[in-house]
Amino acid sequence: MKHERNRSLVRLARSGLAAAFFLAFGLGGLVIGCICFPVLAFFPQRRMRALVRASYRLFVGAARVTGLFRVAITPADRAILSQTRGRVIVANHLTLIDIVILIAALPDSTSIAKAAAKRNFFYSQIVRRVFLVNDDPVRALDEAQRLLAQGVNIIVFPEGTRTPDCAPDRKLKRGASQIAIHAEVPIRPIRIDCAPPVLAKGQPWHDVADRTIVWTLRALDEIPVSRPSGGHGTHAAAVALTERIFGTLWP
Repeated sequence: MKHERNRSLVRLARSGLAAAFFLAFGLGGLVIGCICFPVLAFFPQRRMRALVRASYRLFVGAARVTGLFRVAITPADRAILSQTRGRVIVANHLTLIDIVILIAALPDSTSIAKAAAKRNFFYSQIVRRVFLVNDDPVRALDEAQRLLAQGVNIIVFPEGTRTPDCAPDRKLKRGASQIAIHAEVPIRPIRIDCAPPVLAKGQPWHDVADRTIVWTLRALDEIPVSRPSGGHGTHAAAVALTERIFGTLWP
């Protein structure tokens, strides 16, 4: 009985800590978007991406210090990620903050975002100025190619939404393959694991377990990409490449 009561108290305390973190994250998004970005508008866009990455690294670092969660990466994988530039990054999508963890772990990076994200009260300015909004596929392809040529990583979740590993049916979107083929750059798959499972789709944000949560990142072998000769067969190439991504992330 006493043990169960202690566990309940720990969970309550961790839920309060999670609430403080998410509140700080949301307010931080407002400050960055409404105060910092207008000043940085006179500088190259990479300064905005650098500020967002620094804020995400601060978020992850504070979580580690407080014991809320930590990110585990082997030295070998950390070295690979630190040298990853100008790549299409594909990853499985388990939790609400996967993108935060990936941007914090990688060099200069951005991500494909849904059009609805532009209407988020806290993050709309970050989404509009730093992420690639997928409301115009042709423009998004061209912008992604431009950024990749500058050494910026483009993060894509092929599942399109948070999906548990136990999902019986998993259909991947071809956006990551189309970007990689269009820009003729390799794909770097990253496998994400989270234990215990938290922040999954439909799971309450305050359900953060009674112990430190561990996100594990694993850098998988790069997938080489080349544009079909003569510009023909792009659709078939994207389908085949998406199947290879599937087999790499979920062997």
